[in-house]
Amino acid sequence: MSEKNQLSTVLIDDDANARKLLTILLKKFPQIKVVGEASNVSNALNIIKEKKPDSVFLDICLGKNSGFDVVNKISPNSKVVFVSAFDDYALRAFEVNALDYLKKPIDRDRLAITIARLLSDDKNENIPDAPHDNNYNEAAGEQKTKEKKIISKEKFKSFYEEFDDEDKSDIDEEEEPVFDKHSAGKKSLEYDDRLFLTIDGVSRFIKVSSIECITAEKDYSYVHIVGAKKILVLKPMIEWEERLPSKNFARIHRSTIINLEYVEKVEKWFNSSYHVFIQNLHEPFQMSRRYASKLKERFK
Repeated sequence: MSEKNQLSTVLIDDDANARKLLTILLKKFPQIKVVGEASNVSNALNIIKEKKPDSVFLDICLGKNSGFDVVNKISPNSKVVFVSAFDDYALRAFEVNALDYLKKPIDRDRLAITIARLLSDDKNENIPDAPHDNNYNEAAGEQKTKEKKIISKEKFKSFYEEFDDEDKSDIDEEEEPVFDKHSAGKKSLEYDDRLFLTIDGVSRFIKVSSIECITAEKDYSYVHIVGAKKILVLKPMIEWEERLPSKNFARIHRSTIINLEYVEKVEKWFNSSYHVFIQNLHEPFQMSRRYASKLKERFK
């Protein structure tokens, strides 16, 4: 696709990893070209003035400042897509005429809806709903429905022309950041170590060995502990993977880390994947083909 037919965009986020992941996702849409990045309000305004992008993907929280500080200083006709880990600002985003509001972590199908809105020139056509539109705040969506730019299902379908199975597997491989600011400088844990966690408002020391598994919940994670309720903590999966002892814990899916001591059985499922059953848990976890291959190599 020629650059003349592309829409330019600038990514504004104070997290370099977040910008990297969004860049990877946007590469699957040849209609969009990333022409610049910024990590704070000052740099954002400078690059917008220099590049004059057609659109902006803008994080709400920019250090001590806010993405709204950027919106207040650029053209009111700018196509702004807010990106945030929180729902709290969705209504305010649409009050300032944002084109869309994406929730982190960004879902590819949901991003396709956003791209469709960016590219649409016909306000009288209907845009399809995302298959699993968890990132779209319902109240904000209702407020924006009357004024949003929309596109036909036929045009929307064409956006997926380059989304073949190989591409999807590639992006799964790339989305995992190699560096995480949360875990930088933190020591690795031993199996006999204890963690200081809060359970039902009470802070307690929890043995690492008592953790059955950890599951992802957007920017948070659930820690499943033997004989206790699961605990929601603000830690990304990559931090757990880097800090937990690798001889005892294994990642079996992008959203799941298990304690090998509590594995009850492993059953073959379809498409070379597996179901992993953990003691004391009723439902099995899926182990993806990629992680199954890594685990086999590890225990050869």
